[in-house]
Amino acid sequence: MKILITGSQGMLGQDLVNVFLSAGHEVIPATRKDLDITDQISVNTFVDQLKPDVIINAAAYNAVDAIEKDEEFNRAMKINGEAPGYLAQASARVGASFVHFSTDYVFDGNGKQYYAEDDAVNPISRYGVSKFKGEQMALKMGGGVYICRVSKLFGESGVGESAKENFVSIMLRLNKDLPDLKIADEEYGLPTYSLDVAKSVLELIEGEYQPGIYHMVNEGEPVSVYGFAKEIFEMLGIKDNYRPCPRSDFPRPAKCPHYSPLKNTKLPKLRLRNEALKDFLLKDRIKSVC
Repeated sequence: MKILITGSQGMLGQDLVNVFLSAGHEVIPATRKDLDITDQISVNTFVDQLKPDVIINAAAYNAVDAIEKDEEFNRAMKINGEAPGYLAQASARVGASFVHFSTDYVFDGNGKQYYAEDDAVNPISRYGVSKFKGEQMALKMGGGVYICRVSKLFGESGVGESAKENFVSIMLRLNKDLPDLKIADEEYGLPTYSLDVAKSVLELIEGEYQPGIYHMVNEGEPVSVYGFAKEIFEMLGIKDNYRPCPRSDFPRPAKCPHYSPLKNTKLPKLRLRNEALKDFLLKDRIKSVC
């Protein structure tokens, strides 16, 4: 199949490119320079020329706190909210399936339950609002639309101009640079390896799954931001210079779900988080030595 992947230089995008290439598919990796997904005319022209079998949208604006500002919220609504609709509409016109990624931030996280695919959403941040808008815009176009919700992704940092440093690297850097690393012991969820998500998307596309909403998360117990950092440090034998603290020690503009683990009820279960994390840390160490 011919696979068009937007956001191809981001953390998830680069894994999608590698996974689909390895599976023998023809992959067209698109960067922001290749395609402005917020321009409907450009999207239509690009898709009409290529006529892909599948479009996977891994492009997103996820500066959660910055999006609380009006100007950045408007930008987020274009990238996260309107663009998925343009891509879904173009996909339907050429008969392609469309895969779009969303987030646990579409839920409020006020309870103590896992969120299934059909649970009611209630975003409490502007980022969450923009991502839910994207879900709505894509789904209303009809056709073969797959919404894949993911949570707290970790993996190799992207190489694009707007790519962010990955969580593992951030924690290791801060542990080394700060005399007293305090990490918020709140915001419980299921951190998930971007490579495992890419493999799950491949299975989704190659399998006989119906269009709809899917949750893709590594299995395991929900952990806080501190809890996940602790898992990283313990696997690497780091015992010092980090401790938990309340979120109030680090006030943020955006409200984030306190407890928002996603429940996967439709797909084969992804492997346990600790197995995925071990593989990533080993891969990262080998890469740093080479």
